[in-house]
Amino acid sequence: MTPPLTPEQLLLIADEFCAAHRVQVRDFAALVAAASVPGARIHGLAVHADPAAAGAALARAVARLEPLSGRNRDFATACEAVYVRLAT
Repeated sequence: MTPPLTPEQLLLIADEFCAAHRVQVRDFAALVAAASVPGARIHGLAVHADPAAAGAALARAVARLEPLSGRNRDFATACEAVYVRLAT
């Protein structure tokens, strides 16, 4: 089972990343959308087979949604690493 990620948890990750890399959150709705990806379910069934797959999907979503003012690909990689570490 892949655990969910709350928007607040993803915002905490973003806040730390932004402080370290001098960028800003430019789209909070994009953060909320990305946070929904790892715990996605359809008819009660998890969309992702395991935390690694969920983390990879989270990274793709962050990279595509570009919630930060810059360095979104780096942020996507960081999100994946944090999520997988916490979920396993």
